Amino acid sequence: MKALRAAFLGLLLVSCGEAQDDFDLLRGALQPNAPRFHPRAEALAARRPIPPRLEVGFPASDLSGVMLLEVERDGVQTWLTADGATITLEQGFLTSTKGFGGGMAGSDVRQSADLILNGGEGRVERFHSFLNGNDEIELHAYICQISTLGSEDIVLRGAPVATQRLQEQCYGVAESFTNTYWVQGSTRKIVQSSQWTGAFLGNMFMKVVPDDT
Repeated sequence: MKALRAAFLGLLLVSCGEAQDDFDLLRGALQPNAPRFHPRAEALAARRPIPPRLEVGFPASDLSGVMLLEVERDGVQTWLTADGATITLEQGFLTSTKGFGGGMAGSDVRQSADLILNGGEGRVERFHSFLNGNDEIELHAYICQISTLGSEDIVLRGAPVATQRLQEQCYGVAESFTNTYWVQGSTRKIVQSSQWTGAFLGNMFMKVVPDDT
């Protein structure tokens, strides 16, 4: 719980203000007289140009904030909060969370990605691994039904963006969840989503922040 509170604090400290001010707010939060922050986040905040940003939130807990892109390798992105909590995204699909409590250790979402990024509908399987209370990995399997919900414009930095909205309803032995994706029509990239992190925190909302141009 201590690590979870720290991660939430990091999110809250970067959640105020307009999108263009997020980076400055994060940097300000990393001053010596502020609550402790992770050295990796401090180094990331000092980079120029400004690293890409991701708006995130946990609707069930009414917590929100901004994460910065720490590294991208072979299509896998690692995003960082001010105090060192991370998520990984592969083609916009959440594959792991660390530092938020009840962490998702890894995921196989290839079937979901293949269908959703191509605007398709149908049935797929996905697999998540979680750390249990004994620090052992538990593998959870799900059957998911993907359906299209039509076209929808979302606003990114004040500009409307045309997207296709898709829903993924997943069922496992002990739990079920629903993910929602907004896929940009021109790029076939996920620009907004609500994705399940596990039973502890529920769904995480994510929205890309376009680069300043």
